[in-house]
Amino acid sequence: MPKMKVSEAAVEYITGRKEEAVSTISSKNQITLPVQLLRQMGVGPGDRLAVAVEGGRLVLRARPKDWVEHYAGSLRGLWGNSVEEIDAHVRELRDTSHRDELIERAWSGTEPAP
Repeated sequence: MPKMKVSEAAVEYITGRKEEAVSTISSKNQITLPVQLLRQMGVGPGDRLAVAVEGGRLVLRARPKDWVEHYAGSLRGLWGNSVEEIDAHVRELRDTSHRDELIERAWSGTEPAP
C-alpha cells in the first residue's frame, strides 16, 4: 500500500470552525491536542477518539461514551409510528401463509432465511 501524506488535521469537522493550533509529534508518535479544542469536542482524559484520513486530512471524532444513548431512537418508525402500526406489522409477519415452509427450508440449509 503506498504511503499517503496527510496535509492537515481537520478538527473543524467536529468543532464547526477552524482553530489555529500547533502540535508536535513525539518520538513515540504521540501528539498533545490543545485543551480548548478538546473542550469544544467535549472530550477529556481517558476518552477515545476515532481517527481517519479523509481527503488528505487527519480527522478526529469523539467516540460516544454511551453507545446505547448514542443509538437510542435511531430505528424510530422502522416498523411503524404507533403501537397499533407496530402490532399490525408483527401480525402481518406472523400470518405469512408460507412462513413455516420458509423456516423449514432455511433450517434444512437449502435456502437462506427470508
